[in-house]
Amino acid sequence: MMKNKITRIAAALLAAMSLSGCYFFPAEEELLEPPTVPIEEIAYSTYTAKVKPIANQTMASGHITSKSEYECSFTESGGTLKKVYVTAGQFVEEGDLLAELDTGNLEYLYEQQKLITEKARLTYLSTGSSSDKLDYEMEQNTLEEYERRMNVSHLYAGMAGQVCFIQDMKPGDKITAYKTIVKIVDPTQLFVKYTSSTLRAFPLEQEVTITVDGMDYVGYVSKTPSAVIEGLYESNETLASDKESIFCEFKGDIPGYLTIGKLADILAVYEVHENAVVIPKNLVKEDGDRTYVTILDENDAKKEVDVTIGITNATEAEILTGLSEGDRVVVR
Repeated sequence: MMKNKITRIAAALLAAMSLSGCYFFPAEEELLEPPTVPIEEIAYSTYTAKVKPIANQTMASGHITSKSEYECSFTESGGTLKKVYVTAGQFVEEGDLLAELDTGNLEYLYEQQKLITEKARLTYLSTGSSSDKLDYEMEQNTLEEYERRMNVSHLYAGMAGQVCFIQDMKPGDKITAYKTIVKIVDPTQLFVKYTSSTLRAFPLEQEVTITVDGMDYVGYVSKTPSAVIEGLYESNETLASDKESIFCEFKGDIPGYLTIGKLADILAVYEVHENAVVIPKNLVKEDGDRTYVTILDENDAKKEVDVTIGITNATEAEILTGLSEGDRVVVR
């Protein structure tokens, strides 16, 4: 009887579940549409073509030097500096005393030896003996050695000109042989020398602007590695034989002696267009025989246009045809 009761209860529960729509398995989930991401417009960087002057020019840098200069040094031996007798900017004559080394009592010994030598000479003239002659010659040799040592302790100007350099030193400083102590130049013969392993083209006699210490001077190309204005450097074999440099002479005003050795900029301008359509040079593209740029049209769409190039320099290019002022050239 108990068994029948349990069977009836189970049947009732099953019937109730079927009527209520409840199941032990979960209901299937509804599928969602995938999210959409709006496409962003591509932003281009552009350069607006401008109307401005552009020049066909060449620039280089050289150093101011003089066609006539002399470096003065103690050539036989060094020593201790006694005194410098000149100042920068001073004009000197050839043979003027510039500096002197400290020789201790050498000057006194020299003066004494002159007397000893003269006494030996008089003795020899009086006796005529071979012994006195030998004594005289020995004293004379000693005098000449003192004189030589006196001479090499004095530094003299090797040419007339203007002192443009003095070694930074003071009395008591040690001096090395062959070290330049004073440099003398002819300030009326300054020029610019430009030397490089990759020489830029500067035509002979081309007018140039020379800039030194912020001042501009008019000049001209006087010598190239392959050509020279006839007769200009005939008197200076070193300059005439230089096959690795470009020389520029000043025309009119010349800078002062203090510019010797300083850097000078050389500018040669061959052609200038005042109202040129100009863009950066790196925006011009080439594909075989084709030269073109990429622009944005009035609808902001990219478009390639063929162009004709005029003057170019290190950074810019003139566009003769294909672009107008205000056109937007795509940079990236």
